[in-house]
Amino acid sequence: MTVVVRQRERNPEVMAAAQAHGYDALQSAILSARLTNTDLSVVTPSVRDLDPPDQLPDIDVAADAIADAIMSGRPLACLTDFDCDGSSSAFVLMESLVEHFHVPTQQVTLLITHRMREGYGVSDRFVDRLLEDCKPNTLLITADQGTCDNARFERLRAERGCDTVVTDHHGVPEAGPPAAAIACVNPVRTDSAFPDRCIAGCYVAWLTMCAVRQRLIKRGWLAPDAPSLACLLDVVCVGSVADLMSLRTSKNNRAVINYGLRLINGPNPRPVWTALRQLMKKEGLFTTKDLSHGAAPRFNAASRIDDAMAVLRLLRTRDPMEAMVLVSQLDADNQLRKSIQQKMSEVALEIGALQAEAGRSLICVHFPDGHAGVHGIVASRLVEAFGRPSCCLSPKPDVPGMLTGSLRAVAGVNIRGALAVVDSKYPGVLKHWGGHAGAAGIGISEEDVERFHDALCDAVMEQVDTTKLEPVLWVDGELGEAPSLDTLSRISALEPYGREFEAPVFVDRFTVTNMRIVGDGTHLKLDLQDARGRRCGGIWFRAMAAGEVPPVGAGEEVRLAYSVALNCFRGKESVDLQVLQAVTD
Repeated sequence: MTVVVRQRERNPEVMAAAQAHGYDALQSAILSARLTNTDLSVVTPSVRDLDPPDQLPDIDVAADAIADAIMSGRPLACLTDFDCDGSSSAFVLMESLVEHFHVPTQQVTLLITHRMREGYGVSDRFVDRLLEDCKPNTLLITADQGTCDNARFERLRAERGCDTVVTDHHGVPEAGPPAAAIACVNPVRTDSAFPDRCIAGCYVAWLTMCAVRQRLIKRGWLAPDAPSLACLLDVVCVGSVADLMSLRTSKNNRAVINYGLRLINGPNPRPVWTALRQLMKKEGLFTTKDLSHGAAPRFNAASRIDDAMAVLRLLRTRDPMEAMVLVSQLDADNQLRKSIQQKMSEVALEIGALQAEAGRSLICVHFPDGHAGVHGIVASRLVEAFGRPSCCLSPKPDVPGMLTGSLRAVAGVNIRGALAVVDSKYPGVLKHWGGHAGAAGIGISEEDVERFHDALCDAVMEQVDTTKLEPVLWVDGELGEAPSLDTLSRISALEPYGREFEAPVFVDRFTVTNMRIVGDGTHLKLDLQDARGRRCGGIWFRAMAAGEVPPVGAGEEVRLAYSVALNCFRGKESVDLQVLQAVTD
């Protein structure tokens, strides 16, 4: 499908407020096209502006239970999800308990869900492993999962006498928080007074550990001047970026990510960041794009190919040499992931094109021999290509007839809400499901694929006009000046960019003075000249398929949609235009 280019609307009240606040014309225009009100405090908050954990539901019960277990020597087990948010959560829990709260390592067990073998959440298979590994009367602490797993907590309590503290950020089922858990710390609960519902699972875990620290100081277990947990926010930052948390309305996300980037770019970063910098050949400062496109894919690759425990070892290691070895292993996993993803994406795009042409409101692709580890990425590619919510399904390992799937949404569609409608109208079709507005995971029977697809399409149509579902590239209009390092500095001052606060994309007319094919034959290196005769360089990634005729040629005058990017080479900084698309008049 053709990508439609649309210009963002600017809010004149936000524009005026931004200019009055001291932002220049370019910055004010960017802000006015993203913010919905004139409260500019959300743009550059500090960690001093973070909402305290006190208003989270069950936070007092959770903090007291964890503090009691620490002080009494009760066994603890941390149960986390397998993605980057889950791995970041595992880091937060283990670093807090062992390094900051001085819990002996033999008192703490960590179990990370296995993506392929156990699936999403605290599944029955995960519980089977947990019952083998954990001691009786263990206090279980979940992170980035658990809100929908009441039945498994009942089983753990009945068979091992385990109590459970849930920390999570995913949607709550109609039945409410898990009654078998002694606490469910989740900001999206209907009874939550916490002002921000858009935070990541690793941040909920961090807030919970902050409350535990306060309890331990009050009880004398920790000294009054015990180090704060702010030093862990570099990893919380990565988990928040990777899980696509909102950056338009959440001052917490923006503050955490900015502070985390300061730690990553500081004089004494963790070995993981130094190793990643070497691997990525990164010069200059890390940005949110480096985390979302460089760090997060490698961290996620571990669980997509095998299990996520290597990520935790990498995040926690103090040894630079070990960090380099582990980063290299994750990079190898990521290369394998890319190969698998490429093959599945080619199939998915062909099937998706047929479904989009037929007017289906949701693309659903069943891979009889697919790899469940890359579902989410392939679903995201379908969203980009067709502008529709998408679902990818593959066989669940060792469970004949069962499929596991990942779903991704588009603006205006709450995919978890759509699944809730399906579950209500067609009980039993969804064997298990969970997630949030933008992404979800499911399990269904192979025989129910068509029924599920039809039902979910109907549920999506209840939320959105399907005639308006199309791939869209949102742009900010003309830049209005020659791209320069100063331009980039002013744009970067509004970081972090990400979900609902995307980096600006401009549209201008250029003459292509030179063009050459680079890389694997799909990328173009461009020499450009604007209408005033000013020259600049540009790079157009994935401009075409290998062997195809380039979409632009030397001597042509074209309108290009592009972002302004920093190019560092041998210590010298310059500005490059990253071309996204040619724009027809």
